Amino acid sequence: MFYGCYFKRPGRWSVAWSVWKKRLGAVTPFVAIVAVLFAALQWYQTRHALFLDQRAWVSVLGTPDFPLEGAFIPASIQIADIGKTPARKIYIDAFASVLKKGEEPSFDFSKGHPHNRIYAATIFPNGPPFKLTIPVVRYGPQAAEAVIPSPELRQAIANGESFIVFYGKITYVDIFGRSHWTSFCTGLGSAMGDLKACISYNDVGDN
Repeated sequence: MFYGCYFKRPGRWSVAWSVWKKRLGAVTPFVAIVAVLFAALQWYQTRHALFLDQRAWVSVLGTPDFPLEGAFIPASIQIADIGKTPARKIYIDAFASVLKKGEEPSFDFSKGHPHNRIYAATIFPNGPPFKLTIPVVRYGPQAAEAVIPSPELRQAIANGESFIVFYGKITYVDIFGRSHWTSFCTGLGSAMGDLKACISYNDVGDN
């Protein structure tokens, strides 16, 4: 007795499905990687938006004051946190001096350039601003010397021959541990004119 075997030939749909299963199997890992990368990007953007929304923003408020009466000229500004969380470890490098018309500030706080360094532990949002006051000085042979507000100096400022410049850089850390900076430049006297270097110095970090 003979027993034969019969093999049914696969249909076209069965073959097509097998081919697509193989293709899908190859594509699935790629799709999974893309999904993970997309989720990571969304997480990063959300986290970055949180940092920007909740971070501290240190700013210089109001108009500086340069009284020309007394034994020296104090240069004063107010520094405040206009963000939503405290600004910590605040360092301020600042300098104020009298320059002749046409002179430009150096904006140099390196060794050999007299300036003031002030430390403020913490400034809280919506809290009282930190008042910074430093004397207006000139470079001397050994060190900076306080400028005396004499009648001649007042006349030179009024006539547009001299001006007072006051500039500085504030560095601080937010509650997320990120470092930031704010720089400022201002002054007194028409001799400043359109001092582009001073205007450009007013800036903030891009992070």
